Amino acid sequence: MGENFYLKLPQADDITKISDIPLAIEDGINTPARLCVRYRFNRRQAFYYLQAAESLGLIFRRANKYSLTREGRRYTSLTPVRRKEILVRSMLFSPIVARIILELLISPHNRLTRRQVMDIAAAHAGISGTTIPRRVQSLFSWLSWLSEETGLLNVSKANISMTVSSRTQHSS
Repeated sequence: MGENFYLKLPQADDITKISDIPLAIEDGINTPARLCVRYRFNRRQAFYYLQAAESLGLIFRRANKYSLTREGRRYTSLTPVRRKEILVRSMLFSPIVARIILELLISPHNRLTRRQVMDIAAAHAGISGTTIPRRVQSLFSWLSWLSEETGLLNVSKANISMTVSSRTQHSS
């Protein structure tokens, strides 16, 4: 990774609302102002949730309105169970989530502390100060949701670990 390349960290932490954004867009709720009404958000929160759905490849911005991507149109046509599959896949392909999974795979005991995740966020997302714990909290929300949906991770307030070790044990 080049020095000038930074990973985007999520700022929206309610996965249920993130998963509903494409459905809202399909219903014509395609501006931050309209989202504020639907979810009782302030304007800043509306942008966070729109950015989250955009980072997952479900929507895109054109001028001051948002539209569905091809994947977003497919997403809205599916059952809730199939939508969750798309969200899981999209989150796993998200560069910051992929980076955390990579770090878990190569770390001793397949475990990262919250401090280690904060260090990864600071180093790879170009953030500092009080922004780090806030963004890492959102990232932990995403990882907790992935844990519930896949069983791949164990997530607590203090750390994240893989449920299955990446190292094979050989019996002698």
